[in-house]
Amino acid sequence: MKKTIICALMVLAMFFGEAQAFDLKDLFGKSNTTTETSDDNSDGILGALGSFIGNMTANKNFTIDDIAGVWAYSAPAVSFKSESALKNVGGAAAATAVENKLAPYYKTLGFTRTTLTIGKDHTFSMKMGIIPLKGTVEKTDDGSLEFTFTGITGKSLGKVDAVATKSGNNLNLTFDATKFINILTSVAGKLNISTLNTITSLLNGYDGIYMGFRLKRSGDEPETASSTSK
Repeated sequence: MKKTIICALMVLAMFFGEAQAFDLKDLFGKSNTTTETSDDNSDGILGALGSFIGNMTANKNFTIDDIAGVWAYSAPAVSFKSESALKNVGGAAAATAVENKLAPYYKTLGFTRTTLTIGKDHTFSMKMGIIPLKGTVEKTDDGSLEFTFTGITGKSLGKVDAVATKSGNNLNLTFDATKFINILTSVAGKLNISTLNTITSLLNGYDGIYMGFRLKRSGDEPETASSTSK
């Protein structure tokens, strides 16, 4: 408990020391054209602190077997290529702001119904609204993940680097945003392309940004991803 209190105090000190490192309206995820209430500001700060603490307690020390199972969407997730970016409150605040901006677009695209199944054989299937994806996933030497995507016809769609952190039954999974959106665009079909373009424009303002999902475990480990897919 004492360590938790000390950590919280350090986080608060870091926040107020770094608050000017980014636009505060991004921290709160709102325009500054209207007067914000103290409660609104508190929500923004708490969201950033929550992300910071979550990033500090999650870890990358897991194998593919450890994340085999069925995972369901919880919220948008954002990370940055630089690992140090999310180890400070300023970086966590920037990520939280982008996640808040992505949320309505995820809802429009049906991504709030996203499910991910990872098999013990390192195959995966992902359903993002009306978009079905599958392929294989491996862990690289630097602790990141590499997803090899194929469409429903089996055609290769390419490889995408991903960053994942795990804490209990929670998994933060984010993909290289540019490559991931390219894959989504190639298989979008009837998906709202204009919304994808809007997301692209939003993310273009950030260097080395990764986009994805906060996921919660919702099923046991299948032998193969196809054994539970529908």
